[in-house]
Amino acid sequence: LVVVLTAAAKSDRVHPAIIADLLPAGFEIEAILSPEDGETEGGSGPYKWIGPIAWTKIAEARDDRYVAAIDIYNRDTVRLAYLVRTVTPGDFVFPGAVIEDMYRPGVFARTSAARVKIAASQ
Repeated sequence: LVVVLTAAAKSDRVHPAIIADLLPAGFEIEAILSPEDGETEGGSGPYKWIGPIAWTKIAEARDDRYVAAIDIYNRDTVRLAYLVRTVTPGDFVFPGAVIEDMYRPGVFARTSAARVKIAASQ
């Protein structure tokens, strides 16, 4: 499965931001996609359908979450992506992603929570 996160700023300034996307139980991160994996100026990578993937200051695949630090300039839209796989069947809750300005914690956004059911393989 490919997880794509898109964020945009609503003001004309630099937003040094932290993105945390908590994983539901039963999921593991396989790989973090880089800008070369998406659509590029000189060509396109294997995940070009995602579009341009932004450069991050840091991106980490932790046991229970994806975490990235990125600067969002002015009103630009940024896109980040990573691959996950399911490892345990069951009914799970997606906690949702959170993004916040590192120096203005009152400037943040979050996605809604959702449910997912993973069926056992036959």
